[in-house]
Amino acid sequence: MRFVRPLSSLFAALLLSAVPPVAGTNAGASTSAGIDTARALAHAAPDATLREELLHDVATFLARRGDSAGARSAAAQLPPGRQALVLLELAAHLPDPRSKEAEQLALDAQTAKALTTDWRKARVARLLAVTYARIGKFDAAIALAHTVPDTEEKASALQAVVAELNRAGEIAKARELAGTIEENRRYGTYRQKAAALADTARTLHARGNPEDAATLLAQAELLLPKKPGWSDGAAYRDVAVAAYRCGQKDKAVDLLTRAESLAQQIAGPWKVTELTRVATAWRDCADVAHAAARLADATVFLKTLPPLERAEEALALAEGWALAGESFEGKAQARTLVTAVLAEADREGNPDTWRKPRVRALLALAELSGN
Repeated sequence: MRFVRPLSSLFAALLLSAVPPVAGTNAGASTSAGIDTARALAHAAPDATLREELLHDVATFLARRGDSAGARSAAAQLPPGRQALVLLELAAHLPDPRSKEAEQLALDAQTAKALTTDWRKARVARLLAVTYARIGKFDAAIALAHTVPDTEEKASALQAVVAELNRAGEIAKARELAGTIEENRRYGTYRQKAAALADTARTLHARGNPEDAATLLAQAELLLPKKPGWSDGAAYRDVAVAAYRCGQKDKAVDLLTRAESLAQQIAGPWKVTELTRVATAWRDCADVAHAAARLADATVFLKTLPPLERAEEALALAEGWALAGESFEGKAQARTLVTAVLAEADREGNPDTWRKPRVRALLALAELSGN
């Protein structure tokens, strides 16, 4: 689950009043009506840049639920770079990732990429490589990943292709490709290399090769910086979860404890997101108590944030709760957070200021409803 920031005030009020209320909010209710409301709010944004961003959010939501016609239609309204990103998101969420439709989507995205002139060109190139890996065209995927122009995006592309190779059982190729990722300290690509090696270690261990798994896991751990910053948290979490899967539970606890410390030191609003991700990693290591504690910490810190920052981070925390599962009553917790964002948007009364969080909250609520 991945959750996706108005028209005159009078029209916004009329639009939202046409949607049946959800318990705890006046903002929207039935899933389809909520999506329609989000789409209408996005289309009506007076600022062209914001309108494009929100329409992209709606198109991405449709792609993630496998609505091919809806996602394609929405993508057609976007500039080439964003259009390509939506098409590749759709390719990733088709029922059969090796289908002919996914291959056609990749070709359409390549056409859009050729017309892209901004930073999204590198992002599209990365996702193209991943898409080709998902449909089993590994040689093309590897070649594309190596041509991504941006250093960080290239490392992320290689990491993602390694993961797909591992998923397909192509472990030798995955191991070789992981070794080609640059250990660039300036751009932080040692993080992607550590994650790729850790993922391959997990796969090797699961397939009955604990010795080679331990070797790769040790290599991944050596890439982790001795004096990490908060942005190194993801790499620590990746290696920790891999260690747990490889039976090295003490190592996993040590690394996750360090990742947790990095998150706790953050003073900015993204502390909520980082604590949520740490909670997910603890859950992946079967430590329910630590996972619950970190979600609780994130919830407490969330309350200290200014309204708009709180709204954005609330959606990240809601995703964490939703992933936590029914043992946490996670979906109910997530719904409470999302409807609180909608309620606050209603109270604030400025539809333009709150258009982005309202649209994203409506889409998150629709996702929580399982549509």
